[in-house]
Amino acid sequence: MADLKKVFAPKEKSMGVTMVPVMLGSMIIKFTLPLPVIDEINKAYDKAKNLQPWNTELAGKIEDEKLVTDILSDEAKGLFVGCFQQYLKSIQKPWWGVSLSTAWINEMKANEYNPFHYHTSKKSDLGLSSVLMLKRPSTYGKEFSNPDDPSNGFLELTGGNQDPLGISNYRVDAQVGDFYVFPYTMLHGVYPFNGTEEVRRTMSYNCDLIKPEVK
Repeated sequence: MADLKKVFAPKEKSMGVTMVPVMLGSMIIKFTLPLPVIDEINKAYDKAKNLQPWNTELAGKIEDEKLVTDILSDEAKGLFVGCFQQYLKSIQKPWWGVSLSTAWINEMKANEYNPFHYHTSKKSDLGLSSVLMLKRPSTYGKEFSNPDDPSNGFLELTGGNQDPLGISNYRVDAQVGDFYVFPYTMLHGVYPFNGTEEVRRTMSYNCDLIKPEVK
């Protein structure tokens, strides 16, 4: 019988099995953004004054949620456009257009949370949501149940897949620089945490998609 470790993780590529996963349904892509970009956004946010509260537009049970679209540099916006375009290439729709919508930052403190929700846009029903980790606490505190299956402070996305062999939920302990992109219609939320006065800072950016007209 073949040694599976050698077959699926061979020292020489020509000696092993190659694997290309193909998923039907909605896709989540994690990009890892350069830390200088993260530092730039954090500094711009920390320096900004009189940012517009965005709580009334959002589902989060979070006190500090601010609109930040206008404080982002053109270079940063260009990077986000590139990520959204790469998402479209990955789902074999590179000819669709993208239009950046609104960006906001959530400063989540202990015991706050973001219930499961999806994103919408006033201009389009078709679009991409995103979550970028900008800053995270050194601890998410005590897990009061199921410590072997932690959830404090975790982002969770759900695709509603009822297939017993499919993936219905994706829970992740996002790290600084992680940028998750997914469709407007995908439910997602963030679990509360405890035991710290540090904040969990994330930014979300909505991107409307422009579907070419059929001539």
